[in-house]
Amino acid sequence: MMDIIICRIKYPNDPTGNTNVHQHFIGSFEGSTLELYSISSIMGKEYKVYSEEGNPNEDYYLIIGEEQLECKLRVPSFIDCTKSYILKMSEDVDISKLNGRAIPIDIREKIADKISLMKENKKLKRYCIDMNEFISINNKVKK
Repeated sequence: MMDIIICRIKYPNDPTGNTNVHQHFIGSFEGSTLELYSISSIMGKEYKVYSEEGNPNEDYYLIIGEEQLECKLRVPSFIDCTKSYILKMSEDVDISKLNGRAIPIDIREKIADKISLMKENKKLKRYCIDMNEFISINNKVKK
């Protein structure tokens, strides 16, 4: 199941070590593992999202137009399907305490297809998030 989850993480691939506050993610559970894909606004990142010719970056899933409205996002957004952040869940964490919202099934399927394509093309890079660090910056998940 993929839905939008709002939480904070320290990106392991960010050398500054900054914590992104109220970051939106697409979350997908597989067993006791939660895999997160970052949702970012397109504004200010057009150079990453579109080529000079105006073509969308093939590695991204764009949430624009009607899909943006259906996902209840305020601004046109994109998901970088080449990077995911892995959390190994434990019994002392209740991820359902995080804010979030459901995504319509047809959009979920399109996002999942895009992620599968990145996996098939060996373009997906997975980063592990330390659960203790995650809990320390998302206190409400602790049981």
